[in-house]
Amino acid sequence: MDNSTSSSSTLPNYKEIELQLEKNHDEACHQLELAKNILALQKDVHKMLSLFLSKHPSLRTNITKQFGIFENYLRPSNVIDTALRGKYLFLERKLYELDSSAANSDDYFNSIKIEITDWLTALENIHIKTRNQIRENLSSDLYEEDLECSCNICSAEYKSKLREIVWKEMLLLIDNAISRLRPEIAAENIDRISAIFYDLKKNLEKHIYKNQSRLKKSSIGKLEAQIRGQLDNFFKYPAELALAQTANLKKLFISYLRDNNLRSDLIDQEEYERFYIQLATNIWRDVRYLEREFKKFLNSLLLIKRTDISSNIIKEYLGEFWIHTNARRINRKIIYHMGPTNSGKTYHAIEALCKAKNGSYLAPLRLLAAELYDTMNGKGVPTTLLTGEEIIETPQATHYSSTIEMAKLHEDFDCCVIDEVQMLSDPQRGWAWTRALIGLCTPELHICGDHSVQDLVEQIVKLCGDTLEIKKYERMTEIKVESQPVVLNQLIRSDALIVFSRKKALAFKMDLEKRNFKISIVYGMLSPEVRKEQARKFDAGETDIIVSTDAIAMGMNLPIRRIVFSAFSKYIENQEFPLTNSEIKQIAGRCGRYQRFPIGYVSCLTKDEDGLNKIREALKTELPQKTQCMVGPDLDIFSKVNSVLKSNSLPQLRLSEFLRLFNTMKFKNPFYCVDLKEMIELAEMIEDANAKNTLSDAEIFGFACAPVNLGLLEHVQFYSTILNRYANGLVIKSIVIDASSSDIEYLESNIKCVELYQWLARHFNGKNFDFNQQELQENKRLAIHKLNHVLSEKLVIKCTNCGQTLPEGFEFAICEDCFRGKANQHRRPGFKRPGPSRKNNSKHQLPADKRHPAGGKSKLGFKKRRR
Repeated sequence: MDNSTSSSSTLPNYKEIELQLEKNHDEACHQLELAKNILALQKDVHKMLSLFLSKHPSLRTNITKQFGIFENYLRPSNVIDTALRGKYLFLERKLYELDSSAANSDDYFNSIKIEITDWLTALENIHIKTRNQIRENLSSDLYEEDLECSCNICSAEYKSKLREIVWKEMLLLIDNAISRLRPEIAAENIDRISAIFYDLKKNLEKHIYKNQSRLKKSSIGKLEAQIRGQLDNFFKYPAELALAQTANLKKLFISYLRDNNLRSDLIDQEEYERFYIQLATNIWRDVRYLEREFKKFLNSLLLIKRTDISSNIIKEYLGEFWIHTNARRINRKIIYHMGPTNSGKTYHAIEALCKAKNGSYLAPLRLLAAELYDTMNGKGVPTTLLTGEEIIETPQATHYSSTIEMAKLHEDFDCCVIDEVQMLSDPQRGWAWTRALIGLCTPELHICGDHSVQDLVEQIVKLCGDTLEIKKYERMTEIKVESQPVVLNQLIRSDALIVFSRKKALAFKMDLEKRNFKISIVYGMLSPEVRKEQARKFDAGETDIIVSTDAIAMGMNLPIRRIVFSAFSKYIENQEFPLTNSEIKQIAGRCGRYQRFPIGYVSCLTKDEDGLNKIREALKTELPQKTQCMVGPDLDIFSKVNSVLKSNSLPQLRLSEFLRLFNTMKFKNPFYCVDLKEMIELAEMIEDANAKNTLSDAEIFGFACAPVNLGLLEHVQFYSTILNRYANGLVIKSIVIDASSSDIEYLESNIKCVELYQWLARHFNGKNFDFNQQELQENKRLAIHKLNHVLSEKLVIKCTNCGQTLPEGFEFAICEDCFRGKANQHRRPGFKRPGPSRKNNSKHQLPADKRHPAGGKSKLGFKKRRR
């Protein structure tokens, strides 16, 4: 029997129908005896088909195609009508005549049953044969349309088996390549080795491409991810095979050093290892490529290694940089308010800050800085808001509420507060927390966070010679994990549904709106003002449920009765990352609210069978102690290095070279360098735009620190336009957002662009920037208001090209007409793509190697699927 739900149909009461025959019989009907015989035939055939369908429900389509819709024939009225007046046994297909002279013969009715039985037997045999073929003898060359049986069971088993076969074939390709590589590695033939490896990648790509249309997108995605993992396991340093290859590379690089009259021991083993890690699977490239990359790497090292001057400056800075700050002249007391979410730790720190004569609050987010700006002013403490995008000055202000990056390290304060101190270990922004913790000039410094950085804080306090007091807090609300997962229909008011992408957030919002819920929505692309308003609506009860990404895990104190996880993994650049226990615990901790919801609940959607166990395990887990305290480069050290190099007639470092060099330096434990990948990418863009050397070191560094979303093409293009105009001394005008637009993506992107414009204009004190501050703020306010309005209304998905409303469940971002090249017939008047104007700005376009095309290839060379 098929492994699917039985779908046998309920047969009518043939005895009752037989009694009805005599009552309904008249002269226009078949003879009564014939009618009874036809009824008996129907009974036998119905039972035969019903039994067959209960055994093979997946073959219902075949039955319908042959005989018509089976259930229609089972209706008592149809059974009676067929027996009394029917021309055919199966009227929908006009099969088996009943009013011919042959119908009076018992042999005729028996032949019908035999013929149907034979047909069903043949169909069953084909089905069984096909399933056996799939299970035992399926070849990857056999296409689904070549299967004799195309029922959903055979189709699903075909796809499952095909995926298994494709996976095994790809593993075999890798095994064969490894077997071919080993003797070539021993023979030290680098170019031959490269040819084998890239033949392997080419064959893997062919395998993926060949099966794209034959497997589900999700299956193809998983195959790609699994193959990337296999390539990393076998070919990425320090895998066993990669280690053997690096022995050949080292000989090549030593030969290159000698050919260029450099010492063969110029680069130590640790530096080689860092270079191999940087190359990743490119260690399998040909000699020409490897020498070119080694030359770049070597140049970065040589600029420092050739002179003791520059290396000594950086090493001195990296050695004990905490000693050289103004804060070391003060005897500081650090009060560590340590506890989980909803424990009141920040409240007590803020109370102390408000009592001080002057002070500063440092927040991880603009949203929190603005919230505390309102709170402190509301308490009668005159406070100025200070963020990268704006300054809101309060007359006779004694306090600041600012983002952590804007910390005033050269001012003396009576009291300061650093919030979310566990961000010390954040690989992108941790440097700002480290800098503030070490450099704030205040005798009383309050830090708030969980206990995961207690060891790090104690180490830093000891290095700085400060004193430490730890105040521990417990949650003021209880957390309970519900006994059963929930379905979407079971969500109720004051629930928060946690998702892990903008797309999922909008999709769930639409689903919940169909169930008559009012929804707030929060995700990373939204500006802080929009998030704040969405949170306010939820807090005020204007909306029922909040749908949020993990952005909710920090800085948003909301009245959430229950947290519901929609999933337990997130995708970054098409790679799946399961949530860690600490991430689950941080998000789950947002449920409950003091006095309003003394018990907070946590659950998940039913699609994750083990979800509740994951939550229970995470809540029981103690957060591990973090071991890395992040530091980053600053303008002072960059300028100092170049100044000394210049005074000694030595070549100065470009910012990208300096950043790469900074990334190679060793720090004293527990300090580590932040991830400089994005900053290096921006630095290279700046250096391309600065061909005429019109930018100062401070301007170059400022542009490299700009908050650019490199994953948003319109943001990068807008940044590139500003950068090029600034470098050429041209006037830079802000964009004007069409605040009447209802296009969510357009509003999101343009608000982000205006925020970037504000950040750059403020950072460079308005140089070359031409705008009216009040008009800019009002235009942005209207756009934010419109976006909040659109997000608060029921969502209607529209074509991103022409604006036409798309049907529910439509899979793509553009409509069928636009896809077929008819967009110009339907383009709505005045529709603007997000970001700056495309007209006459070709000179501001990104270089070809910096663009983000829709197609092209993925990071491991797999071809991206196009619609």
